[in-house]
Amino acid sequence: MRATSALVLLLLAAVSCQKNLFSGTPRWMRMQDRYKYMSASHPDNPDPPDDDPKGGPSVYVSALRFPEGTPWRSGDLSGAHLVLWKNGKEILDIPAGHYPEPDRHRIRDGHLWWDDSDGGSTRLYQDQDVMLSYEGDEILRGLLDVDGDLHTLGQRAGGGGISYRINGSLVYSHPSAQLPGSFDDQEWEGGALMRDGEDVYYYYALPVKRQGETLWEYHVMQGDQVIRKILAGDARTVFDIRVWGGSVYRSELRGAGGSSLAMVRDEKIILLGMGEEEKVHLCRLLPSGGEMLVKGYSTRSGSNGYSYWLRGKDGPVQLLGSLLPLAAQYPDNPENAAIYLENGRVKDIWNGKRHLNILQGRYVLYTPACSALYEGTLYAALSDNYGSSHLLVQGDQVTTYTFNGCFTGIRIE
Repeated sequence: MRATSALVLLLLAAVSCQKNLFSGTPRWMRMQDRYKYMSASHPDNPDPPDDDPKGGPSVYVSALRFPEGTPWRSGDLSGAHLVLWKNGKEILDIPAGHYPEPDRHRIRDGHLWWDDSDGGSTRLYQDQDVMLSYEGDEILRGLLDVDGDLHTLGQRAGGGGISYRINGSLVYSHPSAQLPGSFDDQEWEGGALMRDGEDVYYYYALPVKRQGETLWEYHVMQGDQVIRKILAGDARTVFDIRVWGGSVYRSELRGAGGSSLAMVRDEKIILLGMGEEEKVHLCRLLPSGGEMLVKGYSTRSGSNGYSYWLRGKDGPVQLLGSLLPLAAQYPDNPENAAIYLENGRVKDIWNGKRHLNILQGRYVLYTPACSALYEGTLYAALSDNYGSSHLLVQGDQVTTYTFNGCFTGIRIE
């Protein structure tokens, strides 16, 4: 079940809008080089509650946990376990498989769904139960349960090649395609898979050479059929493609040098009023209030500030300025709740009512799934940068979770 709030998550520390859309190195391995294993004292916070809230939603938090003393920040991932808490009570603790990476598991319907591969086959788990098993070494980028059928979209480990499957049976594959989409886009339930009515869609990118330059050509797919081709060169940069309401939408930069941000519905171009002086970042599509919007942020040459926005065909829907980059931006956020970053680490948290007393520079958000706004309450799973005292933020309440590892996600259901 999709959480009823729409989450608009922007991981700003390491991502920008570039023509090179893909990195061959998993986020997990890139982040390992940032930190050294250090001991630290624990803040004086209450223990997590162990009973369910009366009549309210449940808060699920996931983590990767390692044996005490294991220097996982230095690359030693041996003994990793996947852990899931519900309202502060640990409900799952299982071995993390061959690849203990934060972006290979996600919380859905009170369960931890995760994928693992051993070099020859791939398995999809719900908690401890194997739901799918098939030949091929893949990393899942999309997952949807449609009337009991499990739709998966996988990127072949090590780079090129994708596979779309239903209940493990291959429907379509391409040997050199790349998947721009992933589970980082929390507002889309299926990650790189999209559901529009009863139909499931996805898209992939193909590298093509044009006058000595590598560009991208995008194929929008339903099953094994191409329903739309977006040719390289039609836009300077394509940021996102989604199928919604029977139409194919995309956000892109157009014009000489890619100077104009546009949303394209099928082939109708809607300019969004971003000029040459602004550099735009993370321009993702988000359906909200019955229309499709583009979310993102922009910077200006010579300015140290950031402008965060949601824009539609009628102009800006939301604007928020900040001198610091934000870890997340949320729609339906009249109190402007925000998590501020400095050098990729949490600098400050404004929960909509007050600033929280968080030790600056000590905590990080390891994945986009570690933050959410639900019915006006800000939630965040902050991982200790140096030690084992991690913080769960729920509105005004800050609770310490003590373990050797890191938080990987939070979900309110």
